[in-house]
Formats: sequence, C-alpha cells, structure tokens
Amino acid sequence: MSKVCPYCQASVLRTDRGLQNLGKVADMADTPCLVAVGDQGTLATRPFEVMGRVQLDHGKGPWDEFYVSFDYGQAWGWLAFAQGHWYVTQKVEGLAVPPISTLQLEQDIQLGQQYFRVAELKEGTVVSAEGELPEVTPPGTARHYVDLYGQQNAFATIDYGDNSGKYEVFIGYVFPESQMQVQALGERHTKEVKTDTMQCPNCGGEVPKLTQGRAERMGCPYCYTVSDIASRQVVAQQEAAMQQPDIPIGQQGSFDGVQYVCIAYIRRGCYYDDEHFSWEEYLLWSQGIGFRWLVKDPENGWQWITPVNIAEVDISQMPNMVSWGGRVFHNRDWGSASVEYVLGEVYWKCEIGESTRADDFVDGNDVLSREVGDGEVQWSFA
Repeated sequence: MSKVCPYCQASVLRTDRGLQNLGKVADMADTPCLVAVGDQGTLATRPFEVMGRVQLDHGKGPWDEFYVSFDYGQAWGWLAFAQGHWYVTQKVEGLAVPPISTLQLEQDIQLGQQYFRVAELKEGTVVSAEGELPEVTPPGTARHYVDLYGQQNAFATIDYGDNSGKYEVFIGYVFPESQMQVQALGERHTKEVKTDTMQCPNCGGEVPKLTQGRAERMGCPYCYTVSDIASRQVVAQQEAAMQQPDIPIGQQGSFDGVQYVCIAYIRRGCYYDDEHFSWEEYLLWSQGIGFRWLVKDPENGWQWITPVNIAEVDISQMPNMVSWGGRVFHNRDWGSASVEYVLGEVYWKCEIGESTRADDFVDGNDVLSREVGDGEVQWSFA
C-alpha cells in the first residue's frame, strides 16, 4: 500500500521494513467530479469510502479514477465517471488475456466465465495521485488499456501497463447515478464547487452550471468560444450561430415522465456526393437518469436517442446487417460525421472538426447507429 502526503506530495510506500520515500508527485489538475478523496457513501446500499485517486491523461486532458474501500474495508475497487457513465470495478486475479497487439474494436474475448466485447483501445499517461493507493505508479508512466462491455451492463478493463507483458484485469459494471449516494466529506480541488455559474475564460461571461461537475467542455452563449472547463483554456473560436437552437440551453422539459434540462446544442454535418448535409443534436441531462440525446434531422424530424450496449448487438453479418433486440437492421448508409458547432456543456473533450465514422442500420422507421472514432466505438437506437 502507498500513500501520497497531502502536505508535501511525497509518495510513501509502506513495506515490511518500514516506510520508503519514492519522491514527489505533481500537483493535481482541477477536474470537475462528484466525488473526492475522503468522501463516504453508498452504492446500491453498499457502503464505501474514497481512499485515493489516480489522475491520468489520454492526450485531451486529465481524467480521474478513485480507489474505494467497500463494506468498511472488507473489499476494494475502483470508481470512475467517463463519457457520461459511472463505472465500478474490482481486480480479478488469475485470468488469461490476449496480447493487446492482437485486439481490435468490437472483438469478443472471454474473461473467466464471461464474454466481453472491446469498445475502447487507448493509451494514457499517469499524471498524479493522492491519498492511499494499492501500488505506486510513478508520474509519466504510460498505461495501455482496453475497455470492454458484457451482457447486462457488465464492464471490464484490461490494464496492460507499459506494455512490457504484465497486466491486470478489473471487472464490474456500469450503473446509473441514482444508485449512488455521496457525502462530500473530502476536500475539493476545483475552485468552482459552491457556485451555480462558471466564468468563460474568453469574455468573462457568467455561464450557468447545469450539470454540477459532470461536464468537460463548454460552448459560451455570449462569445461562442469553446473552452476546457478543467484548465479554463479556450480551445476553439466560433462565429455566432446562423440559426438559434429550437431548444434553448437551460430549457427544462419532460419525456416519458422524466424531467430533463437541455445542457448543450451541437450541429454536426457530413458530405455525400459533394453535397453538404447537417443536423442538430441536443444533449439533455436528468438527475439520476444521466445524459440523453434528442436529434433534429431535416429528413426524419425529431428522434430520441437511446444508448445501446455494444455487447448486445449481433455484428456477425456486418456491414450488410446487424441484429439487436430480436430485430434485424439493414445497412442504409455510412459516412464521416463532423462537429461543426457547440453551445453549452458537454461530457467529453469535444473539438470543432472532430470526426467519426457513422453507420446507420434500419428496420422500418427505426435506426440503429454505430459511431467509430479515436479508438472507440458506440451504438445507439432511435
């Protein structure tokens, strides 16, 4: 077990011979998050305490993973929030895994008695750490990893470390925020904890915080710049939108009896036979439910988007057709979709011009969509 001193940032390893000073770690970057070291809470009635945090960077800014004690020290695991979802995992020993060089997106592999599908293949770098951690990982250490999904919201991560042959397997599940209750007992690093607004780093405008620590990027409604919330740096300049969003940022409404607030407007587009097509995407957020998308397409009108577990889609006959939920969806079209405009708060490091490959599979008026880009793949249903 190692511990990072909160006063001098020295990383200390506890061994059978005493304490060993391993040197200092870097200061933590300010990142918005709902939990902090020292917090206590329950996850589906199971008590936990946040003991430590590791901060990593995958090239587009830092993200956090929290080391937690369950059942008053009877078990240990990791808690993380990414891409609008919460994950909890625990280390599982003795599982054989394939070399990372042999893996590719949407490949199925077996971990113990469960099958998982590869959803993300990436590399990160350890930036800093705090609190108590199971082992020491010096800042600057490369970390190659694979994220996978299984049936019924199962989730797994294979951490290949510096790709030298050692690996660790963590298995758990994805859960809705409504299952977690947190007592904010720990110190928050971010400077914006108790305010209802955040200041645009370009124009100084006060922008309402609509998700309270769940967003990564912000498109300012006053000067239209896109900025990173954690670093408070402008990352893109935009002109004023030619057309105002049909749903204003901050507007509240309900769908299927659930109350949502509109937190972002994104215009995306593509070229087909040298002709430009664009559509509008509205990011909605609800306490407990999380994030959902509402899309306005010039051809198909309004569409409600539901995330789909990648492991539950039968892709054996792709690209011609796929199966999901007992239905067959046939390939309609595919192309490259790019972000053209952003307003409001989004939960990832959104960039103007970022592009993904998009495949649409249809069954009647229903659409099953696949997006691939930057080492990851996602499915959704409309």
